[in-house]
Amino acid sequence: MWKALAAIGAALTVPLAPILVFAGALTGPQVQTQTISATCAGWAGDTPVGIELDAGQMNRAALVYAAALETGVGAAGAVVGIATAMQESFLGAHPAAATPNEDGDVGLFQQRSLVGWYADGTTQQENLQILADDAYQARTFYLGHTTLSGWHIPGLTDIDGWQHMTVAQAAQAVQVSAYPDAYAKHEGIARSLVALFAGQPAGLANCGPVDPSLDCAPTGMASEQGQTPDALRVMRCIHSRWPQIRSLLGVRPGDPKDHGTGRAVDVMIPNYFSPAGITLGTEIAEWARANAAALGVTYIIWREHLWSTARADEGWRRCGQTASCYTGPDPSAAHLDHVHISVHGTQGTGTTSAAVGSVVLPVDQYRLTSRFGDTGPRWKKAHTGLDFAAPTGTPIKAVTDGTITRAGPAGAYGNLTTLTTADGTVIYYAHQSTTMVRVGQRVTAGTVIGRVGATGNVTGPHLHLEVRVGGIPTDPDRWFRSRGITP
Repeated sequence: MWKALAAIGAALTVPLAPILVFAGALTGPQVQTQTISATCAGWAGDTPVGIELDAGQMNRAALVYAAALETGVGAAGAVVGIATAMQESFLGAHPAAATPNEDGDVGLFQQRSLVGWYADGTTQQENLQILADDAYQARTFYLGHTTLSGWHIPGLTDIDGWQHMTVAQAAQAVQVSAYPDAYAKHEGIARSLVALFAGQPAGLANCGPVDPSLDCAPTGMASEQGQTPDALRVMRCIHSRWPQIRSLLGVRPGDPKDHGTGRAVDVMIPNYFSPAGITLGTEIAEWARANAAALGVTYIIWREHLWSTARADEGWRRCGQTASCYTGPDPSAAHLDHVHISVHGTQGTGTTSAAVGSVVLPVDQYRLTSRFGDTGPRWKKAHTGLDFAAPTGTPIKAVTDGTITRAGPAGAYGNLTTLTTADGTVIYYAHQSTTMVRVGQRVTAGTVIGRVGATGNVTGPHLHLEVRVGGIPTDPDRWFRSRGITP
């Protein structure tokens, strides 16, 4: 299927006018546009590229969304469909999509126009007319097509367990593309468009399957304004789980910390001084701690105690003793009247547990300085990993579940930890200042296993991460992308 498509970034343009869905091929009137943000955890990168969608593309996206609701796959299926249509035809806007390629693929989803495939015409020309109907292609993507000879070409609803796959995996299961990872880069835009059509803030994005318990409806509160995706998820799911919570505070202009950047939520506890209020606040704080990876939590403060992901193994720490937070008579400053939850912003996994197969990035704030295959005087042949530059002491996380198979000095690698997964893949974490695990220890995705350093053969503090499959180094960037995350 046709795949030549320019790289897409994190900003898109949406119409101010109402979205209209047409039943056939769309041209659409020109309308005024505005730019909104479409970020996706681990995908937007350091330098997102702008993209503008015209009215025709927006109408086609809305059509794909409507077809998803009509066929029963819902918003999750709409994300898959829109991401697929972005990759296959730039939502119908790429000129090549209108002309069959050498395989006869054409249109919004690049469906095959040859006789006996996606349309039941007696000639290819008749099939081209049928496949020019964008609504037909959208429904076929979801439901598949049974040919006159009785052969059923699978659609999304025929894919067992598609709801638990990444967007890229689900799209690939239908399209069977030569470039299976290509769909992942469009997920942020697809999620933002679906949120737009559903009347929700477009910033709530996630790069993988979302557990139903964390796919929470908007609160309707003005305090959602300006919040990052992780903070939005925290607010919405607390509002859904604990309806007795009437006040959720978010952005506080001028705040030099997380409230100033939309990365914090204050959960105001009614009757906080009563036993019932204390129990309620504790329940919410423990929920946020238990789901820290899913929600993108960095730290929580409640009743003069702090818990952080960076020092999770120490549990709840007392303010003023082992934690740098206020303890004193002011109930607000001491976090007696509210639970404070700070988040990364766009790092939440969206899953309620770090199940086998879950994948996270190894550090939160970083700059990629060397990629797999780079050559130069610093390497004997070529670079065998991906370098995440970060300050010394930055926490390093297990990128997936596995067993620690090495932890200690290793020559040019400096302090090295290796993690072996269930399928035998080995992840190398090199140049650490501190290793925090022992050989034989089982860890889950997101567990802090060490800290960034500059030990071994280095020019500055960074994490050198390698992925070895069958003992052979493979590109970590591709390994992450195939699992729905882009470093």
